[in-house]
Amino acid sequence: MSFVQKEPLVGEMELIGARLNQARLTANLALHEIADRTKISLRFLAAIENDDFSALPGRVYIYGFTRAFARAVGLDEESVVAALQEKMQLAGIEQPVIRHPNG
Repeated sequence: MSFVQKEPLVGEMELIGARLNQARLTANLALHEIADRTKISLRFLAAIENDDFSALPGRVYIYGFTRAFARAVGLDEESVVAALQEKMQLAGIEQPVIRHPNG
């Protein structure tokens, strides 16, 4: 799987990595502090901030690491992950979640 978000997708104002970076800077945290808090490699955190999701080992890691990063910088992790899922769907990487009508 290869997914590098180089520009905002349809209707979007900012990149996910830029949003996480801005929240980290607003919280006055260095990337290594996020690595210490989340136990995620600096290399992967830098890739997320650079919107280079192809540098992560797989879809589960993309979502898990992005969720943990968002939580560490005080963002609503569910909205960040939902935005990421939407981007991946628009890029043709992720299939939409189909909910069963009975639950």
